[in-house]
Amino acid sequence: MIIEGAIAVKAAINFHKRNIDCVYINENKKTKDFNYIRKIGKINNIPFKETNEEEIETLASGKSHGGILAQVSSRFFDEFVEGDIFYLDGIEDPFNLGYALRTLYAFGIKNVFLSNRDYSKMEAQLLKSSAGAFDMLNIKICDDPVNNLKTYKQGGYCLYSLYRGENSQDIFDVTFKPKALFILGGEKRGISSEILDMCDEHLFISYGSDFRNSLNACAALDVVTTLLYSQRRVK
Repeated sequence: MIIEGAIAVKAAINFHKRNIDCVYINENKKTKDFNYIRKIGKINNIPFKETNEEEIETLASGKSHGGILAQVSSRFFDEFVEGDIFYLDGIEDPFNLGYALRTLYAFGIKNVFLSNRDYSKMEAQLLKSSAGAFDMLNIKICDDPVNNLKTYKQGGYCLYSLYRGENSQDIFDVTFKPKALFILGGEKRGISSEILDMCDEHLFISYGSDFRNSLNACAALDVVTTLLYSQRRVK
């Protein structure tokens, strides 16, 4: 596949989550950013082709490549490291999912479960909308959510769902456990009842007005990650 733009190409080179067959770069681009990409590409023994604007336009599918793109493999998926985990279930639009991944990486989250689907056709969009975070995070595909989550629960993780129900707690009143796994559902189908039954705590976001509609998934994620960062950061 072709990925486009300096941010996506830098993420692919620096985080080693995919094979890179060749980077195509506009030979007339001599900016600091482009020279940095040339440098890290050489360090990582990545083939480069200095070429003209016409060839790049032929290879590109969009207009926001900025004079650089790369032929790459699909992303490899990862093992998790120690730390909090987020399970994003059913956020299907690649731009919304990309924004969510960008937020998670920005606030220091390292481990992300994604619901089981074929991401290969949207990887270029995910890299762009996530500002490269799709290749910066540790990501696993959650092919068996119930058993996957059960394993982490048995390993001492507290499972939090973002769900407004009868027994839900106001998220602004909660102190998160040291090992936390947060589950956010997409706007179409939400979180399944089977997974909700497994969760240790259900959380809702209280509002500062009489607004009665729910936030979209990305906005809700912003609230959760901001509060989590506030509690986790070392002062």
